[in-house]
Amino acid sequence: MIRIAKFFYEVLRMKGLGVVTVILGLVLGSSTVTCSSGNGVTVSCMMSYERGGAPAVFDSDKCLHWPSLQNHTPNCQFAQLQGHRRYQEDRVSCDLHMKIIPLIGENRLKQVRLGIAAVLDGHGGEEASEMGSNLLTDYFHLHYVFKMYKLMGQFNATDSDSLQLEVIKEALLSTIYDIDAKYSQEALENNFVSGSTATVIVLFDGKILVANVGDSKAILFSEIPSNQGLEASLLAVELTKDHRPDRADEQTRIEASGGFVTIQGVPRVNGILAMSRAIGDIYLKRYGVVAVPEVTGWQIISGKDRYLVVASDGIFESLTPDDVGDLILKWDSSIYVKPSSSTTLPQFIVNTAYDKGSTDNLSVIVIPL
Repeated sequence: MIRIAKFFYEVLRMKGLGVVTVILGLVLGSSTVTCSSGNGVTVSCMMSYERGGAPAVFDSDKCLHWPSLQNHTPNCQFAQLQGHRRYQEDRVSCDLHMKIIPLIGENRLKQVRLGIAAVLDGHGGEEASEMGSNLLTDYFHLHYVFKMYKLMGQFNATDSDSLQLEVIKEALLSTIYDIDAKYSQEALENNFVSGSTATVIVLFDGKILVANVGDSKAILFSEIPSNQGLEASLLAVELTKDHRPDRADEQTRIEASGGFVTIQGVPRVNGILAMSRAIGDIYLKRYGVVAVPEVTGWQIISGKDRYLVVASDGIFESLTPDDVGDLILKWDSSIYVKPSSSTTLPQFIVNTAYDKGSTDNLSVIVIPL
């Protein structure tokens, strides 16, 4: 118990929140404590979390007023283009230097940094992608804290690393689940019909974790050494699988739920939705459309890995992953003359995809490794 209390003391001290008694109240079971801002907080906050996840904590007047991390992207390279669409429904969320609560090591606590980057490609409106991008980092941070608290007793010197990775993975899964639940409730109340993809990369301790819902992509580009005088090239490895309705396992789930797949230009659920998994799309949920992400295992970043790219499907209307790799090599080439001094690599990719015929919204995040 003392160890847990000390842990949260350090969390709040590092966060500079000045509300140590709040968490101590949660840990030690005090009936009610009052933080410096005057807000009353009780142990029922943990009960709220167990009952309703992140939305319940943010909505409860019995919980700590959780600090918002905001959706700023100052340390991320990204670009977006509305293209030929009437509206820009793509959203990005990215923070490659997110400060997270301390990692438990051998008799010590230390603050660590974690990177998170996501592309959310909305359809039928911008409401789902907008909410998802606004809530992603806040929900992830909150889930991390509460799940860490629940697992405190399991940490020891031999398994702390593996438990840490598991907490991050479970926090990511819970974040996507809660975003879908929160948006679906608002969609019912406001008659929203929109939905969104969610492709999220987490970088931690030299490793990559990817969660994907829909048909946006995450791609790892690794250097292939030059051979016999040939220039080096980049190997494009897709870390995600598109959730297309005609993918055998996806079609099986849809049909088992009473839905059907038809070709309307591309395969569509009930002739409407061109993907089989999405946040939102509440009127197709009963027909097998789910927001459950496919998640990779943790992958170690090797010395040959050069870039991570997260992009909406508008990029791949006119470019292949290998094409994107060629653009990166061209951009990095010492003899390539940049279009202008203000153009960035993500803008170069987006503009090239547009010039080659993409008609969709375009969004890309490029992460040098």
